Amino acid sequence: MNRGIAANFVHGLFQPSDRLAVVLVNKRTGVVTQRIASAERIAAPGIQGWLRYQNAQKHEVYISMNPLKTDAHGRTKDDVATIRHIYLDFDHNGSAALHALFRREDTPMPSLIVNTSPDKWQVIWQAEGFSKEQAESLQRHLSRDTGADPAATDCSRVLRLPGFYNHKYDRPYLVRAEPHAALAGTIYRLEDFPRFPEALPKLRPHRTGTTSRISSSSQSEYDWAYAKRALARGEPEELVVAAIAMHRRNDKHDPMYYAGLTVKNAKASLNADKDLSRSLADPPLER
Repeated sequence: MNRGIAANFVHGLFQPSDRLAVVLVNKRTGVVTQRIASAERIAAPGIQGWLRYQNAQKHEVYISMNPLKTDAHGRTKDDVATIRHIYLDFDHNGSAALHALFRREDTPMPSLIVNTSPDKWQVIWQAEGFSKEQAESLQRHLSRDTGADPAATDCSRVLRLPGFYNHKYDRPYLVRAEPHAALAGTIYRLEDFPRFPEALPKLRPHRTGTTSRISSSSQSEYDWAYAKRALARGEPEELVVAAIAMHRRNDKHDPMYYAGLTVKNAKASLNADKDLSRSLADPPLER
């Protein structure tokens, strides 16, 4: 393992004073640990050594892609201070989807790509001038257009930190970042995504005559899609429930009940898909 990979990633993408969340997930036990510190501290030898030790104990290592407010103690949308990055997560036919993305004329080349496991990629654009709503809307729009994971589009998302091992496989896989040298220092804005206006949430009048934004898709649908993907990958049900509950803890009266019901429905849908596949594969009965 190159011990400088993670530190270089943090130094390259963030200001030293940016407050970021580092999240450790042990997918065997379901234990989730979150720490918030400045980018400068996270990249320093002390925390890097601690992260290497935790990673050696089979903890997956993630980092937030957007800085948090100075008084933030959590990692919700309200806690996000500013948008530094636009990102996509390709977890299905990732390499083919990535090459298709590179051929698009209406989307700029990413600042860097991260190989998280065989055929799975994360794509990151360094950005400025986006509101949180605009960033999430663009990411939802791009995910539908490119085949990326629609559940990985919220602005408080954490992505895998390069330089650490992905333990989801029998043989640990080193997460690698591949920056585009020609794009070093390039910061993207709204106008760099020509189709972005199509992704803006539309306005509709309230009965009172005022206006409000509505999102193009329900967050509950994204939660369900995330749960179904996670269960299909073999992640423990309790971990998926905990992840959804943590994400929705500020906008659900009973987030654990909501998360449990979402995972239950996703599991039922997944089982129905498997039953259908088996029935189609079975030979017809003789008459």
